[in-house]
Amino acid sequence: MTIKVCALGDFFLAPELFPKRVINFCGNGIDLTVHKMPPGPMVSGEYGDAIREYSGKEEQVIELAREADALLVHIAPISRRVINALPNLKFIGVGRGGPVNVDQAATIERNIFLANAPGRNAGAVAEFTVGAIISTSRKIAMGIQEMKANEWSRTHYHYENTGLELSEMTIGLIGYANIGKIVGRLLSAFGAKVIFFDPYQELMQEDKKLGIMKVGLDELCRSSDTVSFHTRLTDDTANMCDESFLSKLKPNCLLINTARGELINQKSLLKYLKLGSVGGVFLDTFNPEPPMIDDPLIHHPKVFSTPHIAGASKTSAHVAVDAISKALAGWIHDNK
Repeated sequence: MTIKVCALGDFFLAPELFPKRVINFCGNGIDLTVHKMPPGPMVSGEYGDAIREYSGKEEQVIELAREADALLVHIAPISRRVINALPNLKFIGVGRGGPVNVDQAATIERNIFLANAPGRNAGAVAEFTVGAIISTSRKIAMGIQEMKANEWSRTHYHYENTGLELSEMTIGLIGYANIGKIVGRLLSAFGAKVIFFDPYQELMQEDKKLGIMKVGLDELCRSSDTVSFHTRLTDDTANMCDESFLSKLKPNCLLINTARGELINQKSLLKYLKLGSVGGVFLDTFNPEPPMIDDPLIHHPKVFSTPHIAGASKTSAHVAVDAISKALAGWIHDNK
């Protein structure tokens, strides 16, 4: 029997990426159709929702994938309603690290194989994080803003306004899985002292050779010139950056968040920024997304922000399509 595969590309996992990559892994013995999901607003949802962080309408998915045995998507909504409307569906491949746009309980009930692309954007986020640290500590983003406002400030040469170079920094990473490990190794190449907190990860031999150390959370707060978040959002990590956490930081510590907005209690962060104890903040993620246009945090002069783009690179799109195509090939082989 020929497997009918429907790939729903979008603005990031472009439709033209699928044919060559899917055929490369699965061969020519499949019936592949590729569509582009019509653009729509991103629905963020909330932690605990059956599906969240999706774009598009359920009706569009149902219409395009009605006869599919296998479905390859990025951020299309794969709700219980969609799953129930696709009677032939046996495989779903989601080209992102966490398949939060899929109702996973519904896939289990239907015994549908669910594959995703863990670490697909690890390199992209890691590179972005290093850039964010340098940009914040060396006032690059601030300088750009000033130049656009026709300001030629020399106060950045005043000692009290300058930042450390990476080679003189201790940088604490909260979370040391795919992304955290790459960040740590990149920073080590600059001569930074890297420490991390992660109850689920242990030091590897390569880390030891680079001088990377595992520490407790309190020690990380006390010791770090910069703290960067790379942990997953769970019940234990939600709002972990609260007043208690912030009160333990070194004076003028920098905070970088390219992980999840919900990790940071934004009211507490704003309070400590106003107190002057936090030196600078770079945020790529927020709660909610997008933030309100009058959110005082994003307008604070010590906060630099980007619209959740750390994972956006052509390479991460290629890795994502390859990962779910390879998973599909494995599933086809196992179910011959």
